[in-house]
Amino acid sequence: MRALAPLVALSIVAVACPASAVAVGGATPPPVVHEDYVIVSHDEASGLEHVLFAARLAPAAPRVLLGLPTPSTPTIEPLPKLDLAALVHALVEPYERRTRGRVSAPPAAWGMDRSTLSGFVVGPSAGEQPFDAAWTKSYVDRNFSFAVLDVSTPPGGSLDIMTPAAHVSFVTPRVIVARREPARAEPPPDDAQEGAVLPLVVESVRAEPKAVAPSGEAIARVLRARSGPILDCYERFLEHRPEATKLTIEASIRPKGDTASLRSPGERDADESTRELARCVVTILRARQFPRTDEGWKFSADLAFKPPRTPARRTHLVLVGPSRYVWKDPPTSARLLHDFEAKAEDVARAMTPELRRALGLPEGKRLWISHWLDRDVRRALAEDALFDREDLPADGEPGTLSFTAPKPDLLPAAENPREKPRARSRGKRARGVIVAATALAFAVALALWLARDDRSSA
Repeated sequence: MRALAPLVALSIVAVACPASAVAVGGATPPPVVHEDYVIVSHDEASGLEHVLFAARLAPAAPRVLLGLPTPSTPTIEPLPKLDLAALVHALVEPYERRTRGRVSAPPAAWGMDRSTLSGFVVGPSAGEQPFDAAWTKSYVDRNFSFAVLDVSTPPGGSLDIMTPAAHVSFVTPRVIVARREPARAEPPPDDAQEGAVLPLVVESVRAEPKAVAPSGEAIARVLRARSGPILDCYERFLEHRPEATKLTIEASIRPKGDTASLRSPGERDADESTRELARCVVTILRARQFPRTDEGWKFSADLAFKPPRTPARRTHLVLVGPSRYVWKDPPTSARLLHDFEAKAEDVARAMTPELRRALGLPEGKRLWISHWLDRDVRRALAEDALFDREDLPADGEPGTLSFTAPKPDLLPAAENPREKPRARSRGKRARGVIVAATALAFAVALALWLARDDRSSA
């Protein structure tokens, strides 16, 4: 077998093809990846790296190629019935329930019934490469091959492409995930203008009393201001239910503009993902400062969300195996969502025996799962993700099955900055009451003692 590139073990890049790889008429703009799932298992005994991969791309196209560079010649196996989004949820949901006392909402079903996938290998010496020339050369110079996933989707009005899962295996000594991708083509001016519109509209603002409350537009401006955190809430909602939705907000505002109360009926919705969205938005809006008035006032408003024309990028990167792999120097766009030891029975429920064998997961050994979410959309200059292998933590350490964490209902409530002055004021009043009671008790005791001395001297 030919020599491997030193240090580089795993390079995974989900690349939307240039226009020449789209079968019909050079679609413009070419598809780009908006969400992908990457599950990595490193078989340390054989040196084989196993990757499960699936992606969601937009806009839809009849045919698209995805390139995954690998440091040695790969094998490719389509897995058309495997839902990677559901698999990741099945792996982490028992941990969420065990440690946080909650059942997380399942992700939206991966629509695998439309697209078909086949794969082929392109070696570094191939005369013709199907991807961006500069990007391809950067890997060819390091003697990489390319696992190419050929995805076909029949017409039918779909806005995006959801690829079936693929199992890619290759020999490699160390885990490294290459995040660098070809630069995205600039969208046409009209698309850029349309994509800039925020997917949040404030509707039906109702305030009272009318003689006191600010105008509906003034209230709407406060609700729209700094909407990034609110749209982050909606992005998480889209992972479970990719659809438009609406939330009603009801609030009471004090004369100084701070919130006396703010809630949403959505917090009691039957759907867990809607409840999570409502709780997230309510937490953010409670800290907002509204216009000052002479008296307190109330308002209600509807927040209408719709999926953005260009969804944000999300890469779910999950590492599973008998060792713990630690990402050194992750970018600010990447967040470690879960890092824990999985129960053998939970892994068995999530994966069939055939899938566990295909990934080289050993039987009868402890297994560790690390789940990262990377939201970086500027990956043309992204640094590779370097993972260091570590032995599993000893029993009793954080993340292990025997670790005892505080119960969720015993954890201190998140502190609202606006509650600090009131909390300090209540603390001062309580201390004042204690001091006064102590002084009174001392005075009574002293009076009784003096009265006893007077009776004795008489």
